[in-house]
Amino acid sequence: MRAPYQVLVFPYKHKDETVLFLLCLRRDLGFWQPVSGGGEDTETYLETAKRELSEETDLVGKNWMQLDSMCTLPRILFNDHKHWNNHLLVVPEYAFSVQVKGEPTLSSEHIDYCWCNATEAQKLLKYDSNRIALWELCERLKSQGKQIPKLERF
Repeated sequence: MRAPYQVLVFPYKHKDETVLFLLCLRRDLGFWQPVSGGGEDTETYLETAKRELSEETDLVGKNWMQLDSMCTLPRILFNDHKHWNNHLLVVPEYAFSVQVKGEPTLSSEHIDYCWCNATEAQKLLKYDSNRIALWELCERLKSQGKQIPKLERF
């Protein structure tokens, strides 16, 4: 059964001196987002993130990092909410990043993908919570000496 939490995964790769982020276009809702999905049974957050990356893109990553960014989502967004405790009204979403190589093979959830620099990705993302997680990831990569453009807007 689906666990009452969500993960958000920002896959990224290096191309020359640039860091590129993978965004996928959802088939059902028609917007761009990083990999996302819900936990199953007793999975840890990281196990869920790794499974979702594999299921949605067929990519395997390294240098996994759980970001501090998180948000909550209304339970009614999820089909399985009827099986959860009635007291639970919002579901936490935990953000991760992972370095990948190669090109994704998309699941049926998505109709397209793009590799974007941080500025382009920020413009494509629909939700503020996704943009904040991207900002945090960029700041963490900058502290490792990566060249990332300054992001002004969340």
